[in-house]
Amino acid sequence: MKPTKFLIIVIALFLTSYTILAQKIYQPEKPGSWRFWNRMDACDGKVDKLSFTRNLTAISEDFHQNHPMLKAIKGFDFLLELENSCYGESHKRSCDYCNAGTLFFNFQIFYIENGKELKWKIEPPQWRIGVNSAWSGHGANFGGLDGNRVQYDPKLELAIDKAESKVSEFFCVFELEKEIAPGIRLYKFGNLVVFNPERPDYWIPVTVKEVMDAKMAYWKIKPGDKMVYDHFVNEYQKFTPDELNSLAYEGSDDAIIKVNAKKNGLQIMRFNPDYWNRSLPESSIQFLTMYYHVADGMETEEYIRNNGHPDYPGMFMEKMDVLRLTGLLTQK
Repeated sequence: MKPTKFLIIVIALFLTSYTILAQKIYQPEKPGSWRFWNRMDACDGKVDKLSFTRNLTAISEDFHQNHPMLKAIKGFDFLLELENSCYGESHKRSCDYCNAGTLFFNFQIFYIENGKELKWKIEPPQWRIGVNSAWSGHGANFGGLDGNRVQYDPKLELAIDKAESKVSEFFCVFELEKEIAPGIRLYKFGNLVVFNPERPDYWIPVTVKEVMDAKMAYWKIKPGDKMVYDHFVNEYQKFTPDELNSLAYEGSDDAIIKVNAKKNGLQIMRFNPDYWNRSLPESSIQFLTMYYHVADGMETEEYIRNNGHPDYPGMFMEKMDVLRLTGLLTQK
């Protein structure tokens, strides 16, 4: 064998063995464990941390005891994180009553790389449940208008916060796809909402006038954005009285005011403050939102082919007993 040919074979074998060694070999049969991380905050005394933690922990334990993938964990360590949201008084909205938080279900997948057994710890595949969240379960939220606060006159900050909070009450709502059971609704793009069907509607429509008034009040405060405010005033005047009092939908020809009365686009709504049962404490669990999609066989195969490991969040949703979810709400 010629030296050159021999060298090529040696290099090829080396590269092949290196590639095999460097590949991640996943371990779907390796037993895993349940871990818990409490990241709850008392929010300067605004949240009853003990009670809210207890209620969120009860949700996690229900999954721990009843979900088949958590009774016998294999292929990953399961890390359950509890986290809540803290909002200052200047950002408080009419729809805010119950404490809001999130349960993060982390699937820390086992694998072997370069001969070492490792675990996917940083940003592993994840699924989550929004608790008492008026920000999720629907389409895009409004708000996010504050830009760069360095440009603000500090004296205007409180007024700007309040005006933006008013705008952020509005959001778009995807079309209803299915009423799975009383208190469980699935909207398009996998938005699942769990609610108390005995309470008033959790989302309520708004008019074009309500949305325009809130946006104009925001832009009017900022001296540096007079051009934007003037544009809103000009567009406002183009609406007829009937149009202003019509139900609001997202979208506009100018792509700036983003509201119309022509039923073009998704409907704009806000969270109904009357949905909350205020006889229950703020730490009670009254509303849940989550992503929910059961993949078909082709999707599952494609995921494994592209990623090399099972779609654990997808499997989790597939094996979840959706009808149990209403039982996670505080009943009294």
